[in-house]
Amino acid sequence: MNSQPDPLPEPARSKWVFAFGVYLILLNLVLLYVLLRLWPGQVPLKADHLPVTLIPGVWGPEVWTEARFLALVAVAGALGSYIHLTTSFTDYLGNRQFVSSWKWWYVLRPFIGSALAVIVYCAVRGGLISGGAGAGDLSPYGVTALAGLAGMFSKQATDKLKEVFEDLFKAEKPPRADPLKPQPKDPVKPYS
Repeated sequence: MNSQPDPLPEPARSKWVFAFGVYLILLNLVLLYVLLRLWPGQVPLKADHLPVTLIPGVWGPEVWTEARFLALVAVAGALGSYIHLTTSFTDYLGNRQFVSSWKWWYVLRPFIGSALAVIVYCAVRGGLISGGAGAGDLSPYGVTALAGLAGMFSKQATDKLKEVFEDLFKAEKPPRADPLKPQPKDPVKPYS
C-alpha cells in the first residue's frame, strides 16, 4: 500500500492562462455579435422567414422563425455558460488556484450550456405552450432569458434533471413477466 499523499495539481502555465483570457474575450464578442444579428427586428414577427445578415455583404441567409429561435436559444445558452465559466475562471485565477486539469471543462462549458438550453427550450415549447401558438407568438426576451439561465446554471439544471429522472424512472425490482431462472451449478449437456 502506498502511503504517499497525492501530488498537488499542476498550476496552469501563464501562457495558457493568457491565451485562454484572449479566448474568453473573443468568445464574448462573437456570442454577443451573433445574438444581436439573430435578434428579430420586430416583435411579434410578421413573416415566417426573414433574412439574417450574419456577415454583411457575404452571408445573409433567410431563416425560418423556428430556426431563428433555436439559434437564438443556442447562442443565449452559450452566453449564459460563458458568464458562469468566466466568473469561475477569474475567481480561481485571482485566488491562484487555477489548475491545468480543468482546462477542458472551461473550453467545453459554452457548448454544454448551448445544448442544454436547446433541450430546455424544446421541453418548454413541447409541453407548456399550446400547440396552436407558433414561433411568431413567442417573446424573444422570454426565450432568450430562459436559455441564458439554462446555460448559466447548467450544472444545477443537469443535477436537478438527474434527480427528477432517477425518481421518475426508479424501479425497485426489474419488472419481468418471465423472470430468468438460475442456471444449475453443473449444467447437463443435452446431447453427448
